[in-house]
Amino acid sequence: EEVQQDKAKGVEFFKRAAMQGHIESRVKLGTIEGKKGNHERAAKHFQISAKMGDERSLENIKRAYMAGFATKEQYGQALKGYQEALEEMKSH
Repeated sequence: EEVQQDKAKGVEFFKRAAMQGHIESRVKLGTIEGKKGNHERAAKHFQISAKMGDERSLENIKRAYMAGFATKEQYGQALKGYQEALEEMKSH
């Protein structure tokens, strides 16, 4: 039971970090939600981190779309956001 509590506490820390812009935590939350079968929530996390320039998240949402777990619109928004993030990084 203690392990379950620690997992819950870990997820809570990931959520806090994600809310503060920590990309890796956002990716972890997407992965956790996907494994739990919460595909809509997983896609949302991956969309957010893809828009922050995370290539793995873009790939994850692409795979989710191809498997029928994410919509074309979700993938399109993630791709557009990812490309915009890359352009922003190049301009700095």
